[in-house]
Amino acid sequence: MSCPNRNARAMTAFLLALSLLLPVTLLAKKKDQVPADQTEATKWITESMKHWYSIEQLDGQYLRFSSADKRFHFGIALARVISVRVGGDEARPGYCTVSWQDYSHDREDCVLIYNADKFAAALHYLAATAREQAQTQQDNTLQQFRVQAKAWREAAVKPAMPEAAREHQVLAEYAFKEKETEKAIKEYQAALDIFPTWPEGQFNLATLAGEQKYYDTAILHMKQYVELAPDAPDTQAAKDSIIIWRDRITTLSQAADNNQTPVQQSGKAFLRHTSAK
Repeated sequence: MSCPNRNARAMTAFLLALSLLLPVTLLAKKKDQVPADQTEATKWITESMKHWYSIEQLDGQYLRFSSADKRFHFGIALARVISVRVGGDEARPGYCTVSWQDYSHDREDCVLIYNADKFAAALHYLAATAREQAQTQQDNTLQQFRVQAKAWREAAVKPAMPEAAREHQVLAEYAFKEKETEKAIKEYQAALDIFPTWPEGQFNLATLAGEQKYYDTAILHMKQYVELAPDAPDTQAAKDSIIIWRDRITTLSQAADNNQTPVQQSGKAFLRHTSAK
């Protein structure tokens, strides 16, 4: 989840204006603070923003911010936080800039104020915890899928795609033809929720997700494709795609830390439209 660009700009301007009114004593830095656990980290963030925003943590993976007048809303995907920087000068005595990666966009920056050091320490803690949880969840999902994929590969007769899944397949392929990529991704995901042992669907979803920079999703589904089709002619190419997507995540993170905009690469997705057997 991420804030739309318009809301981000409005929110940033709003917070910067407020920062000019805050006394320096409210922004005194507290170094080397580490919250004891997620509860304390969430408490620190809530206290840091309580004058302007209400904050709720969702499933340990997201923070959602809402202004008191309900005019501004934005959310941060904690596992995708890639930079938290505390700074200040005479014009802005204290602030915290948070960069997180919504892979369908270059980056999102939100400037946060009031007790910036404590806020940064808490956000670092929650982001690291969220990344660990997300990785654990993905590893568990893949491990469970390996069992399912092995049984599917060894079956003498492959099960037919259920009609409900086939309907989503039709909608996904039509959406792709109409260049409605987000719709195609949604429909492929819906089909795979019903019928996960569909190799072409796994490949196509991974390809489209990679094109849209949803690299975590792309990696997971391409790994699932490889589990289903380990001897396919394009298996090595699929593994190479995983390597590239991992590198893109690293590149984006490094660019954000260096306050640079990564070079954008355009491309065209080539999907496999072979009907599931």
